[in-house]
Amino acid sequence: MVVAALLITRTATTACTQQTSKSQQDISTEQKSDSSTHDRSNNKASIEGSISHNSWEGEAATSVKFDAFPTTVNEWKAMQQKLGCEPQGAVALQVMAFELYRNNRTAGEEALKLNNTTTNYNSTVERLKEIMGKDQYYARPYIAWAMLEGATPENGYKVDPPFTINIKVDPNKKYQDSQMLHGTVIYLLIDSKGWDTNWRSVEVVKPEGSDYYVVSNCPAMYTQCKEAKNK
Repeated sequence: MVVAALLITRTATTACTQQTSKSQQDISTEQKSDSSTHDRSNNKASIEGSISHNSWEGEAATSVKFDAFPTTVNEWKAMQQKLGCEPQGAVALQVMAFELYRNNRTAGEEALKLNNTTTNYNSTVERLKEIMGKDQYYARPYIAWAMLEGATPENGYKVDPPFTINIKVDPNKKYQDSQMLHGTVIYLLIDSKGWDTNWRSVEVVKPEGSDYYVVSNCPAMYTQCKEAKNK
């Protein structure tokens, strides 16, 4: 069921400078970090495979690869400028925003505002406060890593870069036009070994007038994952 939200919190103004519908695209983030002492402008990301923006293709699969998680808002924005015009890019940006929130609450919240509808932003941040909290039995601060290829509870969700997020179109849910969201909702699944069921559902939409896709519903992404065995 599509989450009803009339507006995204902030509308992005810079369009993707390259299309990611190609089979593979190397991307360099060129924007300087705002407060980091380490310049991550050479970090790269790529999209392999494509997902149709308009026509449901039940067997479509893709992956997003990147060298490192953004550590500042500007680094995250640079990734959005390159990845955000694709549905799978919005999913990867959500994972990146989770990890940014873990390390910097203010920066993470700003990234999440840019990458979500208002309603989904509110529900996501509310849950992340618990997931990233101090309860040793409930907290899963490494949840973003649980959505990376090769990450498992047994290896503590520790994988080496470059990182990969595998995504496919939900074969059981066709695209749906939403008047409330002013766009076409695309239902995607993230492959992960961090939960009892591998595929984590997430819904994305490109609202009318927006340059980027945003996440409109993603409870499966912030549901408590399995505890890491080697923290």
